Amino acid sequence: HANGSVGLYPMFAENRRRERREDVLDLLEEKGFEIRTVVDYTAAEEDGLFLEGTGSIIMDREHQKAYCALSPRADEGLFIEFCEDMECTPVIFTAYQSVDGQRLPIYHTNVMMCIAETFAVICLDAIDDKKERKNVVDHLRGDGKEIIAISEVQEQHFAGNMLQVIGGGEKRYLVMSSAAYNSLNQEQLKAIRRHCEIIHSPLDTIETCGGGSARCMMAEVFLPRIEVLS
Repeated sequence: HANGSVGLYPMFAENRRRERREDVLDLLEEKGFEIRTVVDYTAAEEDGLFLEGTGSIIMDREHQKAYCALSPRADEGLFIEFCEDMECTPVIFTAYQSVDGQRLPIYHTNVMMCIAETFAVICLDAIDDKKERKNVVDHLRGDGKEIIAISEVQEQHFAGNMLQVIGGGEKRYLVMSSAAYNSLNQEQLKAIRRHCEIIHSPLDTIETCGGGSARCMMAEVFLPRIEVLS
């Protein structure tokens, strides 16, 4: 985060807890980023409570807001605690998908929505509660975001699992998988390209075996740079 903090999050799957590695933080510091504090939420694992980092939390850093779809992997109390620590406004809802004729909670927020600087890609159909859906829409529109709606079928092709990044010359790109790209129609692609270019690549292995896609493979780094005194 831009305030110099790094979060360590409680993970539902035990094997994923091994991904919390100190050498990653050491590498960031070697690359010139300043880590001022580490905020550790992992003790919640002992109580069976989870908040799986960027999977559960979608940040709008410019407007200091955090969006979270509640599920067994995203505990409301922990999310509120995170928002208090990071001094951001919580936007809470539940998102569902149809599985064998049942509406079940989507496990990660980043499966069904992506927030970029000037737009948001989101599966509004996944938010069954009309008041919750309106609240999310009001927040996004109130902050000047163009809403690019995707269907549940497109969401299942990971069309919500995207991340906007900054490339050379401060140019903006939206990164997604080829499966996500190919699921979008021309109007949706045209809407995205009004804001930034698109980069896509086949991610069949992680999408088939890991249950994730492009966003799940990337971590944003907003840490401040270490000042070098001459």
